Amino acid sequence: MEIELGWGVHDLQGHDHLSPDGSEERRYLRKLLAKADECGVPISFNIVGHLLLEECDGYHAGPYDDGWFAADPGTDAETDPLYYAPDMAREVRAAEVDHELCTHTFSHVLCGTEPRELVDHELETSIALHERLGEPVRSLVPPRHSRPPNGLLCEHGVRVARYAIPTDDGSRVSRFRELTVGPHPLWDTAVVDGVVETYCTTYPSLTASSLPSGRTPAPRLFRAFPLAVRKRVHQYYLRRSTERAIATGGSLHLWCHLYDLSNEHQWAVVSTYLEYLGSLPSDALEIRPMNALADRAEASVRVS
Repeated sequence: MEIELGWGVHDLQGHDHLSPDGSEERRYLRKLLAKADECGVPISFNIVGHLLLEECDGYHAGPYDDGWFAADPGTDAETDPLYYAPDMAREVRAAEVDHELCTHTFSHVLCGTEPRELVDHELETSIALHERLGEPVRSLVPPRHSRPPNGLLCEHGVRVARYAIPTDDGSRVSRFRELTVGPHPLWDTAVVDGVVETYCTTYPSLTASSLPSGRTPAPRLFRAFPLAVRKRVHQYYLRRSTERAIATGGSLHLWCHLYDLSNEHQWAVVSTYLEYLGSLPSDALEIRPMNALADRAEASVRVS
């Protein structure tokens, strides 16, 4: 679950997909945490490091390009809640379920295209903020699927990274099927250059592409179908993908941004799916946050 608020698009134009003050995203985070507690489902919440700040002056030292922090209001959490959200991190940590709070870099840099020294600085800054919370960073979700060097992650003690695998074969029919009935691809985790890699789709998969994303309406193509049908189809997608993982023993990594599910249409599907997960016997499906994958990899090495 990616928590980025205004930082997810601070280098782009506008954030109409968000509520103006982040209140809806906070409301749905509380609903999600309550439902996860009810169902016993742990989640990896990857958060942009700047959101952990209570306040700042808008200036951040480091090897950044001029203007990178132009959108930074240089105020505080009360004045600009889209750019400061330590309250959200506190709520995740206060939940009954042991969720993971991992990093999404400090300022949402594209790790695969920026200089190594900048990514190094971003990790160092973000990790320091997590340590103040008493929440060590063991996992990374790189912004916009832009992969950093695994060797650099190891230098900072980051043991798990989530990377996306493109699946679009160029066919409109295939893409439509992929985004609706699925099933979601299953990719085994792998240890690469000392980092446990877990793989996901390039598109949000916990939420539905056929439904509104935050404040943004669904694409016109999907709006031709009744809303109730679209909800049922995505519920089928989630259950079918989960049943396939159980039957094959494969790994299923579902993800979305917090804003994606911050409307009643997406939430109706996601909350029902969490209830379904909570109803499964523990020996049928293991539900773990990303940091647990490192422990499993270490255990496998010891056994072998």
